[in-house]
Amino acid sequence: MRKLFLLASLLICLMSVNVFAQETQPAQKTTTETEQPKNAVDRAVDEAKEHGEKVMGVCLMDCEGAPITEGVESGHAIELPKPEYPPIARAAHASGTVEVKVLVDLDGSVIAAAVISGHPLLQAAAVNAARQARFTPMKYNGEPVKIVGVIQYHFVAQ
Repeated sequence: MRKLFLLASLLICLMSVNVFAQETQPAQKTTTETEQPKNAVDRAVDEAKEHGEKVMGVCLMDCEGAPITEGVESGHAIELPKPEYPPIARAAHASGTVEVKVLVDLDGSVIAAAVISGHPLLQAAAVNAARQARFTPMKYNGEPVKIVGVIQYHFVAQ
């Protein structure tokens, strides 16, 4: 009986310490609760806008049915390299679509790329391929502009 009493007292004491520890921890806000941290593309866009450069969001590929922005002289992909299928992803039979957000400079080269979504084992390969892509320069009302768009890479496990 005494052992049972000591065991119960010990359990109550341990539970009290745990509750006390939980109650005294300060509530901290994480970035996921308030806002997502900015990726490389978002930071580059902010920097360009701070320097007074015009940045537009446009459709970069598979644009059939996409709304046409008036005054935009639409460019197209000159080089859109296929990503290498990572051996570890192939071994894990990872597949699916990886979306990469890119910022395209005035000359059509990609100056920043960041993953939006996709399998973690495939993301690095998609970003590396996106950084090598080239587009015809875009113009808005005859003026060259930087553009932001999304490239989708489809990986199929074999």
